[in-house]
Amino acid sequence: MPTTHLSVLGLDVQRVVTPLEAGDVDADRVRLVRDEADPEQGRDPDDCAPGAPRASAHAAKAVSERLAGRGTLDEARLPFTGSFEELYAATTDLLREAAADGDVRVNLAGAPPQVAAAFYAARTALVDGGELDRGTVSLLTVPATDRPDLAAIDDLRALVSDVETASDAFAEFRRVADGPAAADVARQLRIALSDLRDALAEASGESRSRPNSRAGRTAGARGARSNGDSPLGAMSSYVGRAREQLADLVESEAPRPDPEDTRDPNAVLDALDAWLDDESRLLASVEENPGELVARFRTSCEARFGKFEDRATIELFESLDRFEAHLDAYLDARAQLSAAAGPVAERTTDLTERAAEAATSLSELDEAGHATGESPLELDGHALSPLGDLEATILSVLAGGPPRSRQRTRRAVAAELRERAEHHGIVAGARDEETWSAFDSFCVGVARDSVTGDRFEKRLSNALAPRLDVAVEGLTANGFVTTRERERGRDALEPTDAGRLWTSTTDWESFRETVVDDLLRDCVERDEGVADA
Repeated sequence: MPTTHLSVLGLDVQRVVTPLEAGDVDADRVRLVRDEADPEQGRDPDDCAPGAPRASAHAAKAVSERLAGRGTLDEARLPFTGSFEELYAATTDLLREAAADGDVRVNLAGAPPQVAAAFYAARTALVDGGELDRGTVSLLTVPATDRPDLAAIDDLRALVSDVETASDAFAEFRRVADGPAAADVARQLRIALSDLRDALAEASGESRSRPNSRAGRTAGARGARSNGDSPLGAMSSYVGRAREQLADLVESEAPRPDPEDTRDPNAVLDALDAWLDDESRLLASVEENPGELVARFRTSCEARFGKFEDRATIELFESLDRFEAHLDAYLDARAQLSAAAGPVAERTTDLTERAAEAATSLSELDEAGHATGESPLELDGHALSPLGDLEATILSVLAGGPPRSRQRTRRAVAAELRERAEHHGIVAGARDEETWSAFDSFCVGVARDSVTGDRFEKRLSNALAPRLDVAVEGLTANGFVTTRERERGRDALEPTDAGRLWTSTTDWESFRETVVDDLLRDCVERDEGVADA
């Protein structure tokens, strides 16, 4: 009889193709069951939106390529994200259609919980309704040997995006800081430098328009104070030149300073101007310290004008003091910004490199799938079979949290039972005390007295220890629970794929009102029996 293999596609690849590649399942026809919202067949994954759509397209492409040549291969679509009634109806039609040609094998390894529940419900309805024999439709899964947390992967995608955004923002900040912002911060220093040129020209009796002057290219200079075009300005220039000539005649016999120490002051100002052009970058360290140039300028001015005490000379040295103050403030701002930006730049570069590596890993996950597995596990034998009260409670506790040691699992079960007892105590406490049963009276005591509740939970936890071991062994044998070995501490218990599928298809409120309540009553009777003894 022909066999149809239905592979429900999620984000996994390996666990979907394992049963067929390993030869565990024979199929004359393979149908890939996909979400109606997935991209169309054959679409290039890189053309899909980042995230789930692109990952789904990668998974579908990889599965199609790996299963090519294994009988007839086509697709079927189900409304994965629709209402359960709609999903259940479509799933029932799909199973009915596939079973018309022969046996059906359904691989639920990549199925979202609501899709797995729809297949469980549809198969049960078709079998119980007499439309199909129990052996016609078989459900199976492939236990995950490597299962990265999908929520963590989504968080990692968001983190990679945030790092890329932060890196771009810092690059823009660096561009502005070393461009427009640097020019604005250096503006006061440029004005001070221009003022210094004015003061030097006035002290020397020269005009600012001299050929080797660079002041004309500096905006915001104090040229407005230059009065070389007025009669008074011309007289000042004449007096300046005359006094230097007179000083040379009077002190012609005096020792002359070293020429290196009396470099042309205008040449020093030109060098300072050139330095400022080259060093206008706020987020970079100063490569050449201009302090030597400033010191040389001061030495030169003292050698040329130190013997004068007129207004122009005083203004020259005051301008030099102001320039040095602005220079110190500018260098201090440069140093602080550079020191602050350095670690940020290094960290940003490191994060950008790591984000690129993470993005590559995420792309590989998109192409290869998020989980791998080995041999398939038949779910028909036990997936919906009744469990004992304690086994069912343990499975629900494990599926609702992280892996736990046996001791922590026992405490979690005891805490769940105490919470349920407090609930019954509150409900019973609202009624007339004459209507209370022995069970109600016990629960009222637990709810009203925390000491009684703590004592009950402790006795309960100790009493469950031997029964817990038996229950865990049964759950492990049936494929619901596995043991994770830890390097440190006790080994941890966690549900398998079959266990997660069982809990995802169980109504938790109904579960608490039946299974948990039955287990609680059993534990209360045992507890009272021990107390009476």
